Amino acid sequence: MSATKTAPQTERKDKFVELPTRMILTGAGLSLFQKAGTPIKRVLNRDGIQREGLESAKFNAGTIQKMVMNSYIEEIFAPVPDLLSRRYHVISTNNLIVYAILYKKLSPSLAKTMFETNVVREFNRKNPKNSIVDLKQIPTQTAEALVKAKADHFKKLEAELQKGVSELIMSNPALTDEDRQSMVLSLPKFLAWIDTRIWYLYYVIYMAGYREQMFRVFTKMLAQYLDHTRIATHLSNLLMEFVQNAEKAHFERIIVKNGFAPRDQVDKFLRDRNNRNLVITTAAKSRTMLDLSWNMNPERMSVGQQYRIQISISNFGIIDDRVRDGLAKKMKTNVDGIKISDFYDGGGGDDTDKLGAGLGLLYNSYLEDICKNEGIQYRCNIYPEPAKEKTTVRIEISL
Repeated sequence: MSATKTAPQTERKDKFVELPTRMILTGAGLSLFQKAGTPIKRVLNRDGIQREGLESAKFNAGTIQKMVMNSYIEEIFAPVPDLLSRRYHVISTNNLIVYAILYKKLSPSLAKTMFETNVVREFNRKNPKNSIVDLKQIPTQTAEALVKAKADHFKKLEAELQKGVSELIMSNPALTDEDRQSMVLSLPKFLAWIDTRIWYLYYVIYMAGYREQMFRVFTKMLAQYLDHTRIATHLSNLLMEFVQNAEKAHFERIIVKNGFAPRDQVDKFLRDRNNRNLVITTAAKSRTMLDLSWNMNPERMSVGQQYRIQISISNFGIIDDRVRDGLAKKMKTNVDGIKISDFYDGGGGDDTDKLGAGLGLLYNSYLEDICKNEGIQYRCNIYPEPAKEKTTVRIEISL
């Protein structure tokens, strides 16, 4: 057990994400680096404005996740000639950011829910002198001392909870196999990020004759909170669908502009690996880049305890009104009753009138449904940026 700021990064075997990025720092992040004497660069953000930050061809996953958790990073910006070859690293970056916010909100969410449960209220009613109605009543040092002194007992409690939560997740008929697997694999890390004071509260009430009640309440709370990991899964899938579309338009523009092949031969041209490498090299030399960015500016983007992530994918070329209206219409197409598995099995993929935008439409629909059920703000828009001669897809989600 450990407090939220020191929990180990246990789920990744590879420490680095190989995605060339510029990290724009917040005021708090800049102050942290200045105090540490770490050199800071002046780099261009997505809007082309010089800001203080870092720039590297790869970054340490655990370090960046902790920086996002502590609101030290405002924007992660990747201007690159191609993105699909970096699929794993794009998804890793997206997951690091989403999970960082979920970890950050975990303990406050659990604490709020716990204090509203009947078992905690009953404990407080029967123990007025020792009642606990706020985590601030529990000194962190006291909690850490208890966890250390009862280390073996806490390990058993954690194992018991992990088993109970896993069983709840695996028996939930509303989840897909992909969701169940993702949630169960994520569980140990979420347990590691729980504030020590919450473990203290759990232990005190658990040992005061409320063993079954606390176990039942806590497993249910954790299972419900882990349901948010579905957002990370579908958001990454949606992101990669838009990345694929942007890269196709990006490559087509370069191929036609440079006379490599006529427009109706672009797909055939790109099937050759050497041709694809030629297009990527041309894009890099001419600085015709795809732009991918995650903005987490806490001063401008957050409301109350919500943390908004703004993801933008841009490619050169202006989308016209007709195409934009058509895409907007497709994004609103009704996909009720269609599962993602249906697309792969052929149950939905051939119904072009209904599906329209294919998997991207499905992921967008599922995200909208999940967010609506959880009371989470979510928007996805496609629009032109004439000043940059680009078309941009922007996804905004508040957790």
